[in-house]
Amino acid sequence: MDGETILGHRARIGYTVAAVTTEIYPIDWYRIAADGVSLMMITLPLGERSQEDVEKCYQISIESAHTMARAGANLVLLGGLPINIAKGNDTVDTLMQNLESEIGVKMSCSALAQANAFSALGSEKVCIVHPFLEDQSPRHANHMNKFFGLESTGVFAGGSSLVDLGTLPPNRALEWGRAAVKANPGADTLYFACPHWTVIDAIQPLEEEFGINVMASLQAIAWEAMRKTDINDRVDGFGRLLKEF
Repeated sequence: MDGETILGHRARIGYTVAAVTTEIYPIDWYRIAADGVSLMMITLPLGERSQEDVEKCYQISIESAHTMARAGANLVLLGGLPINIAKGNDTVDTLMQNLESEIGVKMSCSALAQANAFSALGSEKVCIVHPFLEDQSPRHANHMNKFFGLESTGVFAGGSSLVDLGTLPPNRALEWGRAAVKANPGADTLYFACPHWTVIDAIQPLEEEFGINVMASLQAIAWEAMRKTDINDRVDGFGRLLKEF
């Protein structure tokens, strides 16, 4: 690259980060995204996921879309599935369409990115792995059924917290993924929720080991961002989604 070519010379992706801190996401983004696709981020004060926090983050997300559009983003993708659907499952498409009209930039969100990824993979029965405490499992199963319209064959909770995600070693996703599939047979897809812990290196090994789809939220977000900005590069090493679709 010469001294006049910017990092995001093919696409600059705006992303609102629904996490207390952002450590793993930017590192893994640049490993998984095609060359020339850059990332601009605004962090949301999600805190303890109270209803007040979610509403506050929803409003900041809307403001952030306008900010990133002014900064020159080619696409803005709003992070945080609970925030995306804060006004109801049936409002997400309308929200994205309205924001596109307002800011003049393509829009998507993490909820739609994952829905589109499940559709591309042909997923029907999904085993869920999330890194949080067990009390978050019903929420994940409910989202799978109510928003994605898919059957959950089971949920595996890692037992960590938002503030500790950066301390999880890379082999946790592989270990938890294996445990989840073995404990919940019958799934055609293994899904890793939350893009703020190290997951992407487990995707391809688990696909090869169990012969099922493996989809991770960061993988789906990067895939959606590239395809919506007309970047059709096939990225090897991180699962079928990026390699085949």
